[in-house]
Amino acid sequence: MGKLHEIVTIVFLIVSTNIIAQEYKFGKVSKEELLEESYKIDSVANAVILYENKKVSIEYGKSYGFQLVTEVFKRVKLYDKNGFDYASEEVFLYKQGGNREKISNLKGATYSYNGNKIVETKLKKEGIFKNEYSENLDQVKFTMPSLQEGSVIEYKYKITSPFLFNIDKIYLQQIIPIKKLDVKVKIPEYFNFKKMTTGYLPINLKESSIRDFIVWSSQNNNRTDYGISVYKINSVNVPAFKEEPFSGNINNYISSINYELSYVKLPNRPIDYRSTTWEDVAKTIYKSPNFGDELKRSNYYQADIDKLLNGVNNQLDKTVKIYDYVKKKITWNKRRGVFTNTGTKKAYKENTGSAAEINLMLTSMLIYAGIDANPVICSTSDKVVSLFPTIDGFNYVISRVKLADGDVLYLDATDKYGVPNVLPDRIIQGMGRVIAKNGTSQMVDFRPLKPSVKAYRLQCEIDDQAVAKGRVSVNHKDYLAHNFRVVNAVKDDESKAERFEKKFGITELDAYTVKGVNEYGKGVSEQFDFTV
Repeated sequence: MGKLHEIVTIVFLIVSTNIIAQEYKFGKVSKEELLEESYKIDSVANAVILYENKKVSIEYGKSYGFQLVTEVFKRVKLYDKNGFDYASEEVFLYKQGGNREKISNLKGATYSYNGNKIVETKLKKEGIFKNEYSENLDQVKFTMPSLQEGSVIEYKYKITSPFLFNIDKIYLQQIIPIKKLDVKVKIPEYFNFKKMTTGYLPINLKESSIRDFIVWSSQNNNRTDYGISVYKINSVNVPAFKEEPFSGNINNYISSINYELSYVKLPNRPIDYRSTTWEDVAKTIYKSPNFGDELKRSNYYQADIDKLLNGVNNQLDKTVKIYDYVKKKITWNKRRGVFTNTGTKKAYKENTGSAAEINLMLTSMLIYAGIDANPVICSTSDKVVSLFPTIDGFNYVISRVKLADGDVLYLDATDKYGVPNVLPDRIIQGMGRVIAKNGTSQMVDFRPLKPSVKAYRLQCEIDDQAVAKGRVSVNHKDYLAHNFRVVNAVKDDESKAERFEKKFGITELDAYTVKGVNEYGKGVSEQFDFTV
């Protein structure tokens, strides 16, 4: 038994040493990688990251000062067609004011083994798409060409950023396995970052230091030496993250490390503290003309709201009337963000606007009507929850109303089918902060406190020929009623009925009726006769 244990240990060490010792160079894909049919440690994996290398550093240049540089190199093996989803990548570039992040040196290729030779297909410019994702983000998206089962794809790129605070979260695990991962972060002594980790995997973080210097001018004596902290993470055979039902955004739980800029201390300058409190965030938001000032503007809608509320005295009635008015008048243009783009006045005039424009307008109208209303900045369900006070962790705005009897209503006027306290799916799995004018804020969780219900009621008879005939009633409540309206409201009854024919294999479906689709705030009921 002892010898067997020694043999197993030796074999494991040889395998581990081979993985660690193997060098990965861009453009040097091996025949062995292409012929590999499955990942031995996780045989059900459709794809595996053969190698990922990420380097993050703060570098100095005379023309631009300090800037953040991120370099990424990734190689992925695609075992079958289900793995093709991992041959696409999207990169988000932050922008604010006149400053923006830039991507360069983007290269990629697909490798396949055909006719006993390696065939390379390079990523071309026409396969790279750039667009504006939101007011503060541009998106660069690409999919690798000429994919086949068994292909290996690889790509690399470089991002330069003037935003030293904006080190992206570094993921140490993915939803597919990783054979080898190398991460290196280099931070000069002038910048102090807090490190925060998520996930259950142990993180082997090694810290060291090196020296460098800055030459401020061409004179040799005008030079400053400084230290650089170097953080390295080297991992092998990282297991895939297994997504659990109803877990929400998995990026909140997957193993990662995040760097938050705490303060900056440049030579001969006072310390510049960057970590903020939520009160600082709230005050900063209100100072923005694209947020706080929008809440003060009312001249463009006053006459319409005065007419709308003529003779209405009850707070709840006023709230519902204004909410319904904005929902019907303004159409959401699908833009998210905390700050307005073209402004609430223009959105009101053109009957279309972003989430910020619509819901800041709604909040302003409610305040004008004497309602206790405040904006709520939110993280949508596809946004990673912010671990520290920051505006950039939020990408949406809704409105909160506090009635005199203590009841609280959350409103999103972008949702044509919404009702108070029934928010769209993009919100209910996320978090938010109520922002008050006096600079205070309060965290809120939008997850419903009670489950929504879909109830089926079946009455049927089965004859001696095994033919079942009967009637089905289906009642949708709360969020499930809302979801029904979002998906089916514009469909005709025939299309609605076809859902049941396909789902249950119904031979004949007759007398289909639906009630409550346009009665927002109430349930939706369906009924039909069937033969199976």
